[in-house]
Amino acid sequence: MGYHRRVSYVGYVPLIKQYIHQYVPLDRPPAILEVGIDRGTSLIPIVVFLARTRAAFAVVGVDVKVQESLTLVLANLDLQQGQDTMCVQANSLEVLPKLVERGAKFDVIMIDGDHNYHTVSHELEHVASLAHPQTLIVIDDYDGRWAERDLWYAERDGYADVTDVTRPVDTTKHGVRPAVDEWLERHPEWQKSQPIKGEAIMLMRKSV
Repeated sequence: MGYHRRVSYVGYVPLIKQYIHQYVPLDRPPAILEVGIDRGTSLIPIVVFLARTRAAFAVVGVDVKVQESLTLVLANLDLQQGQDTMCVQANSLEVLPKLVERGAKFDVIMIDGDHNYHTVSHELEHVASLAHPQTLIVIDDYDGRWAERDLWYAERDGYADVTDVTRPVDTTKHGVRPAVDEWLERHPEWQKSQPIKGEAIMLMRKSV
């Protein structure tokens, strides 16, 4: 996990804060979803920001391996009733369909889990149902090391015993970029932008 890549993705946190401030009405609790929370480098600043600016919110983080250090930090933030933060240790391809079934909608969706064509393409299909007309989507490594190569956490150190991790699937296409480009072709009402030079990319509806 390269330092430069993480800085690029986390660099979107100020834009996410600005988006929430500008587009989510004060009388409606913001809802944030992050897939691939790792050590909480982006999740924690967003939760702290929301705790300071909103009486109520919902933040859901999904990862096949939730770090104990992250749960300890979140437990010590002294969040108030209605300021809900949940870290779900499970595979995103199992969690996202359940969120769709429940009718969940999110203001911001961050995709930073397994960086491979198979996973990202399936995540995006669920994301379309979890988004409302003004949802902001941020996806890591569209222009990074895994833009056209597959990263499988199942093959990385420390994940051999993680039961929920997705095992490698043989596909004709590889990487994050073709998965995103294909999704945009099927959803022409969405557009991509890259306000911060680096690996991550932002998706918004054209009408926003």
